[in-house]
Amino acid sequence: MEGKRELRRSMLAARDSLSMDQRREFSLAIRDRFFRLPMVEAANTLMLFLAFGSEVDTWLILDEAVALGKLVVAPVCLPATKGLVLYSIKSRAEAQPGHWGICEPRQMGEPISPNTLDVVVVPGIAFDSAGNRLGYGGGYYDRFLLNIPRAWKIGVCYDMQLVDSLPRASHDIPVDVIITERQYLGLRK
Repeated sequence: MEGKRELRRSMLAARDSLSMDQRREFSLAIRDRFFRLPMVEAANTLMLFLAFGSEVDTWLILDEAVALGKLVVAPVCLPATKGLVLYSIKSRAEAQPGHWGICEPRQMGEPISPNTLDVVVVPGIAFDSAGNRLGYGGGYYDRFLLNIPRAWKIGVCYDMQLVDSLPRASHDIPVDVIITERQYLGLRK
């Protein structure tokens, strides 16, 4: 556990040290790679995390997906159950600060069923070549991903967030593909 905490601290510090210009340049490259994936081209419904801090700018992916006519959903965190519920989102104007100050979609209309998802963009502080991911420690995504085996799970990160290997517990759900500004790592399916 201490090893994970230390890795989180060091990876977040490294990610935070990237300049705004570097993050934008890398995020644009990641967006372009993302939309070249066949499973993304074929997808009708995408789930995105809404970028916070120095994360890959998924707002760029949101804008492009909406322009392409795809249904985009994002999670609302439920701390009492450590669960996620999904609502559609078309723009930054439809987001509001949620738990921990992270943007969430406004809860308008009915929640979107996870069974409709074709692609899930998964956040992570670090990823390894086997698709294992170091998250923020709450377990929200691992619990959520257990129930959507059909959807492609795609990790997006900066190349500097890739590590040789990460510890993996039995409840950890690896991603199927990782995209960075420099490469694709296609892992399964």
